[in-house]
Amino acid sequence: FSNIAEALFENLAHVVAQSDVDGERFLALGARPVTVSGNLKVDTSPPPVDERALATLRRQIGTRPTWAAISTHDGEEVVAAEVHATLHKRHHGLLTIVVPRHPDRAEALAAQISGMGLKVARRSKGDRITADTDILLGDTIGEMGLYLRLTEIAFVGRSLTSEGGQNPLEPAMLDTAVLAGRNVQNFREAYQRLLDSGGAKLVRDRDMLAGAVNFLLTNEVARHEMMAAGIATVDEMRGALARTLKSLEPYIQPLVVKSRLKGANGR
Repeated sequence: FSNIAEALFENLAHVVAQSDVDGERFLALGARPVTVSGNLKVDTSPPPVDERALATLRRQIGTRPTWAAISTHDGEEVVAAEVHATLHKRHHGLLTIVVPRHPDRAEALAAQISGMGLKVARRSKGDRITADTDILLGDTIGEMGLYLRLTEIAFVGRSLTSEGGQNPLEPAMLDTAVLAGRNVQNFREAYQRLLDSGGAKLVRDRDMLAGAVNFLLTNEVARHEMMAAGIATVDEMRGALARTLKSLEPYIQPLVVKSRLKGANGR
């Protein structure tokens, strides 16, 4: 394998790695030089929102306590509904926002959650959030910025009943306390940075998730400390785009000069 790696990397002028761990692995394989840029997703803007839709939903929700389970995969929506059933008596008027990763599962999910005795409002159907709505099912595409602005607590899915995790940076940059299961290896550096700063917490199972949500709903100071830590972590991680462009500049600049000279000679 080492011979194959050497043959591969000798044809590369430069390797730009996302994390320190990735950089060390490339170095171990013989890649030279290696630059660690960081995560390019941190340099993007927060997910956009339709301000009119946001204002409408905020009016419907009022002062009700909320939490969200976003980018959920099979099994995690039921977990979120079970957490809601556990907590709604402790937190009067609790609204749980469930945003499945694949909205095409919404019909089955709505039926499944309704079968648990919970009232579901589907965003795709334009259902109003009324006083007896338990679950807002975010079964639309391109509205993550809307859902995250409706809460200060976000569980990020594909981490409890599925593996790999989903990107925690969007909820962090939109000022939410981030929760996730322990299977977040696809975003290990982002989660590690958030965990180290106190901007995220990992949970083992449904009961631990319910405990974490309950704690954050009950303790405003702790919740806001997590939110602030998440924002600060995102700010500290910025700069990946600039570092990437700086690494590529020695290779791009000669091409730019060559192109300009060719254009000048062709006049």
